[in-house]
Amino acid sequence: MLKNSANFTLDELIVIFGEKKIINSDQISNTTGVSNDSITLEANNIFVALKGENFDGHSKVDEAFDKGAACCVVSQNFYNETKLNNKSFIIVDDTIEALGMLAKFHRMKFDIPIVAVCGSNGKTSTKEMIATLLEKKYRVLKTYQNFNNQIGVPLMLLQLNENYDIAVLELGTNYPGEIAILSEIAMPNFALITNIGKEHLEELIDLDGVELEETSVFSKIRGRGVAFINNDDERLKRYTMILDKYIRFGSSNDIEIYGKISLDEMLNPEIEIAHSQGMIHAKMQTFGYASALNALAATAVAKYFDVEDDLIKASLEQFVPLKGNGYARMFVEKIAGKTIINDCYNANPSSMSIALTSLKQIKSNSTKFAVLGDMRELGEAAQEEHLAILNESVDCADFVLIIGDEFKIAFNNLMENKEKITYFDSKNLMIDFINNNSKENDIILVKGSRGMKMEDIISGIN
Repeated sequence: MLKNSANFTLDELIVIFGEKKIINSDQISNTTGVSNDSITLEANNIFVALKGENFDGHSKVDEAFDKGAACCVVSQNFYNETKLNNKSFIIVDDTIEALGMLAKFHRMKFDIPIVAVCGSNGKTSTKEMIATLLEKKYRVLKTYQNFNNQIGVPLMLLQLNENYDIAVLELGTNYPGEIAILSEIAMPNFALITNIGKEHLEELIDLDGVELEETSVFSKIRGRGVAFINNDDERLKRYTMILDKYIRFGSSNDIEIYGKISLDEMLNPEIEIAHSQGMIHAKMQTFGYASALNALAATAVAKYFDVEDDLIKASLEQFVPLKGNGYARMFVEKIAGKTIINDCYNANPSSMSIALTSLKQIKSNSTKFAVLGDMRELGEAAQEEHLAILNESVDCADFVLIIGDEFKIAFNNLMENKEKITYFDSKNLMIDFINNNSKENDIILVKGSRGMKMEDIISGIN
C-alpha cells in the first residue's frame, strides 16, 4: 500500500460527498492521508473500505478505528448493520467510486501537467521512459507498478504534493468506459496512446471497440492540453483531423518527431530522432522495434517539456526495461549461456505477434524456441486468435512449445504445420523438454498472459 498525506477538511468532505452522507461529523476536523489498507493505516487517515471479488475492506473497519482512523468510508448496507454508532462514517453507494472522488478533489488542488499514458501494448515501458526522460529536468510522479485501474489511479493521484512538477500516469482498461472513468478522475491535460491492438476482446469485442475505449482519453484532455499521436498506427493517425493540439511521432519524415530505427543482431535498437531543433542519436539497451517506438513517444513528450537533447540521449541509452518478480516485459537475460527473452508479464494477440516477429528478426544460427502460454480475456475471439498465433509462430521459431487450454484446442484444430509445435499438459514437462533440447547460445522467448505465470518456466531452465 502506498502511503500518502492528502489532507481533507470537514468542509471539503461535505463538498465531495454531501453533508447527509457524513455521520458524526463533529468528530472530524482535518484528516491526513487516505488508506485502503488497515495494515499500513496511520492515525487520522481516512479509511476506504474497498470491496472486490476476493476481499472486503468492511471487515477491517474495527481495526482501522483501533489504529486511529479519522473516519471510514463504507457502504450503506455495512452502516445499517454496524454497532459502531459513535464513530465517524462517510456512507456511499460504491466505495471504489468514493476513492476516485477523493482523488479527483485532491488532484484539483494542483496545477501541474498530468500526462495520461494509454494503449493496448507498451503502456508501462512508455510510461517508464517518459518519466526517465522528464526526471532529468523535473520532479516526476509516475505510476507505481501496475497501479493503473480504478483503485490504483486514485492512489497515485493521492500521492500528489508540492514536491512534484509533473505526473505521468498509466491508465488501463478491462471493459468499455473504464478509460473515460479514469480520465475523469485524473483530469489529464496531456494524453498519449501507444497503439490500438487486440486487447480485452472479451469485453471490447474487436479493434473498433478497443479504439473507442482507448481514444476516449482524448475527449478528457483539459485546458491547454496536447495529444501525442503515434503516426505509425493507422487508427490513431486519423485523430489529427479532429484534435486541436497534437504532436506526432513515428517513422514518417514529415512529422514533428521522426525516428530512423535500426536493430543490431540481438535487436537492440539504434535510433536517430529528428525534431525541429536538431537530432538525437542513441544506442539503446532495450529489445525490439517496439521499444524504439516507445522511445520516440517518450522523446515527443520530453521535447514538448523542453528537455535538452543530451539529457534525452543519456536517458535513452541508460534505460533498462523493468523486471518484476521473475516476470518482465521484453527483458533479455542470460541463463546457462542461453538468451532468454522474458516477456511473461502479460499477453494479447498484438503483443504476442510483436514478440514473435522480434524473435524471427534476430540474426542468429542458434536454435530459437517460442514458449507460449494462453492469452486470456479474448472472449469469443479466443480460438481464432490462438490459431492465428500458432500459424504465425511456426515461421518465427524452430521449436514452438505451448501450454494452456486455449492453445490445446487451437492445436487440435490446426490443419498444417503441426510438426514444429508441441503441446504440454504441465510446466514441468515443458521445462524438461527445453533443458533436454536447448544448448548454449540458443534463444528462448517465453510469453503468456499474467494468469499463466510463464516465469515458472524460466526459473526451471538450466
